[in-house]
Amino acid sequence: MPFDTMNMTKLLGAAMIVAAAIVPAAAEQKKGVKVGILSCELTGKTNAIVYTDETFACIYNPNSGGNEQYSGKITRIGVDLEWTPDQQLIWAVMAPTTDVDGGALAGTYGGVSASAALGAGVGAKVLVGGLDKSFALQPLSIAGSTGAGASAGIESLELTSK
Repeated sequence: MPFDTMNMTKLLGAAMIVAAAIVPAAAEQKKGVKVGILSCELTGKTNAIVYTDETFACIYNPNSGGNEQYSGKITRIGVDLEWTPDQQLIWAVMAPTTDVDGGALAGTYGGVSASAALGAGVGAKVLVGGLDKSFALQPLSIAGSTGAGASAGIESLELTSK
């Protein structure tokens, strides 16, 4: 069956429902203090429909001032029918305390994601991890992208301090 506008609309609608459901659920799982903002821009993507690797250049702006640079790699297992050459992710960084050392965000995070795009796109990636799984990355706003398609799945994010 050809992939037409009706199928795309159904796929986008399903991804939006998943995104709306995962953000509040993940926020309840991990409490803490907002210690800063992590912003990431897509630098590369490999997509095999059910397995995706994305690389990002990230900047962490702690509430205490300054910034830290990280390299990020997201691996997703799930459905990925997106073509999104311009993708930007912004998370509120939650921690159990405001006393966070430089480079502390480095580590592995895991969680769920969903997104949809048809021209301008939206999505949500809620992740927990880092040092002893003590950090939570919660979408500060819905992730922005341009492109077409939809995706949903289980993700891991590897942050490496530069």
